[in-house]
Amino acid sequence: MTRNLKPDDQPRCADPAYDPDIWFPEPTGRAEIGKQLHLKKAMSDAVLAMSVCATCPVQAACVEYAMESLETIHYGIYGGTLPYERQAAVGAGDVSNTITWQGKIRKMANDKGIIVPYIAKRERPELLVSLQERASWRALSWDSQEQAS
Repeated sequence: MTRNLKPDDQPRCADPAYDPDIWFPEPTGRAEIGKQLHLKKAMSDAVLAMSVCATCPVQAACVEYAMESLETIHYGIYGGTLPYERQAAVGAGDVSNTITWQGKIRKMANDKGIIVPYIAKRERPELLVSLQERASWRALSWDSQEQAS
């Protein structure tokens, strides 16, 4: 895969002016500030992160990077995309159980004019297959790892 980066392209998220946590919002946590207040802050932080991504010179490369591994498909904002959007591109469904929350973030972002960047559809990585599904493949001798050994 060619990412076509220029040597001096730097991601906007690397700017020390931004708190790195805004790219990894969580719908629950920090009981000391209250659940609803935490949720509102996490959602507004996520929209801020997505707006930063929208102007980033390496946005497309970031989305490609996020699609390469199991962890980055399921967590965080990469290239302005939410986990459920990346999961949909590989047909993984929402494994994080936060699709409603992420949908609210996407609506807030859309209302501010931040659009979903293009995510190329791709084959579902083997790591995203459920253990039950993998077991059924083994029974039919479809498991590529088993054939390789």
